Amino acid sequence: MNQNPEISIIVPVYKVELYLRQCLDSIAAQTFSNWECILVDDGSPDGSGAICDEYAARDSRFRVIHQKNGGLSAARNTGIRASRAPYIGFVDSDDWTEPEMFATLHQLITTHDTDVAQISLINEYRSFSRPKHMVHHTVRYDRVQAVRHLFLGDSIPDYMWMKLFRRKVINSPFPEGKVFEDIHTLNSWIKEIHSIVASPAPMYHYRRRRGSIVNSSFSSHRCDYLAACIARVKAFRNVEPEAFTDAEASAYLWKTAIGAAKAIARFEPDDEARRVSVGQISGISRKFPVPPLFGLGLKKYFRARLLSLHPAAFIRLMRLVYSGDLHSHHRLKAYFD
Repeated sequence: MNQNPEISIIVPVYKVELYLRQCLDSIAAQTFSNWECILVDDGSPDGSGAICDEYAARDSRFRVIHQKNGGLSAARNTGIRASRAPYIGFVDSDDWTEPEMFATLHQLITTHDTDVAQISLINEYRSFSRPKHMVHHTVRYDRVQAVRHLFLGDSIPDYMWMKLFRRKVINSPFPEGKVFEDIHTLNSWIKEIHSIVASPAPMYHYRRRRGSIVNSSFSSHRCDYLAACIARVKAFRNVEPEAFTDAEASAYLWKTAIGAAKAIARFEPDDEARRVSVGQISGISRKFPVPPLFGLGLKKYFRARLLSLHPAAFIRLMRLVYSGDLHSHHRLKAYFD
């Protein structure tokens, strides 16, 4: 066992027997060798726990913790408590990494002396892949810029798994019992983040899975997403009030509300849950500032007004538009199970 790892890689594991070996093989193949990988078997009901034990028996850098099911946040928190390295990264157990990923992240965070390093990703579908370059060239953001780009979500997305963090920024655990835990967590960690470096190199393979689109708690999850984003505006304002304008904050809130309501209108299978949830979002949105036409564009402005004033009509429109969107239907069929 490596007593002094430079990087702790935390991998929550739950019901991923089909994909887990590819994930762990990609970690074992890292060109940066001074790591420990903490596999947190979160009460997985399939053979995932046994696969974790197999890899730990083969390579002492893998460590396994078996625990009762507590959810993604609980598993990550367990991994953080068990970790020993000054740098911490996260990998989801149904994804995989390029061999140079952690070497690149470590080089970025140390050379540029930042609190967070980030690479880009590759969206993986059943029959094709799509790289997504978050930046066009390697760029170092200072604190104000980091808050702004994390707020906008343009070049710094909320995903934990494409980043490497200095341990000192981890000032709170992941919120257990909540979804969209990455947003809630970064709302807190941003207080300790003074700089971020981002690379355009796509080195994290993100497996697009159907289960993340439609599930039994879909509507409540999207409402939780909206709540996390509303909290973000306040949290980021407290950290760096000059990072974005009031108009940008208003546009952000309206885009988030429209996106959450649109997803519920399209994917929530229960008519009553759909009606109630979109109605709740409509009520929340009426407390926002008047939607800015310039910040939203004409289409989103129209949808914002429809959502706030006529939620039932908003639902009908979103379902009608989606029924004729052949591209979206084709893409969803390309998702993994």
